[in-house]
Amino acid sequence: MTTVNGLRLAYRGFVTGLAAGYVWLATAMLLGALLHDDALQPLRPLAALILPAAGGSASASFVLGFGLVQLAAATIGMCFSYFFGRFFTIRPTLAVAAPCFALLAWALFAASAGAGEGLGQMGLAAAPLVATVAYGLLLGAGLPLRGDVLRRPDAVNQFPDQASG
Repeated sequence: MTTVNGLRLAYRGFVTGLAAGYVWLATAMLLGALLHDDALQPLRPLAALILPAAGGSASASFVLGFGLVQLAAATIGMCFSYFFGRFFTIRPTLAVAAPCFALLAWALFAASAGAGEGLGQMGLAAAPLVATVAYGLLLGAGLPLRGDVLRRPDAVNQFPDQASG
């Protein structure tokens, strides 16, 4: 049996991933507004993956892009935390590993999505790349270290009188 409480770690990764997803959205939309005069520009290719018939409408891009980013952010946060976060014992290694993991996930997603029409340059766009680094930094800062999620010896049998009867 492992000494790390994996469910607690996965839950913290899920919640931290959701919070970091908001950072991704805010960063990408701010850079989209500054670089392209369109805050929804980073979300349009994401919405087109889900519903190509949306035609780039502002409301569909926002809702579908927002949903996809939050779903991916929570999943990536939970996976990173559960499978890799249990091994980090000091904050600097976690702070470096989380953005690297986020960039790897973005590169894999962008490469697979790039096979579609007009989406080939999505992985190299500045706004999503910077937003992914910001996401990774918040993920690395918000996840617990190994010592924070270790099982306590007294927590194994919290109700000793019920175990015997």
